[in-house]
Amino acid sequence: MATATTERKKPLGVRVTVEQHRVIAEAAAREHRSISSFVLQAAMQAAESTKDSGETRKRRTPEEIHAMLRHAQELMRKANPARRPLVDELIAERREEALRD
Repeated sequence: MATATTERKKPLGVRVTVEQHRVIAEAAAREHRSISSFVLQAAMQAAESTKDSGETRKRRTPEEIHAMLRHAQELMRKANPARRPLVDELIAERREEALRD
């Protein structure tokens, strides 16, 4: 069985807004973790919680999904009124993390 140090790793790219990045970076800092580590753990927890546990899950209607998206978009608009792009910051951060790995 392969250990975490011998397993091959695959990149996982995610594009976020400046405000999303700020919120995630602050949360990761509060836990004294890298953004990558923080996001990976959150994604894994979400993935594990959605595994079929033998219970029937309620499917959301398209209307519910659109309402949730509109709400999330409005929150992001309020949090990032300047609509700054974060691509350069994200690339620099990934390069720094790659150098540390």
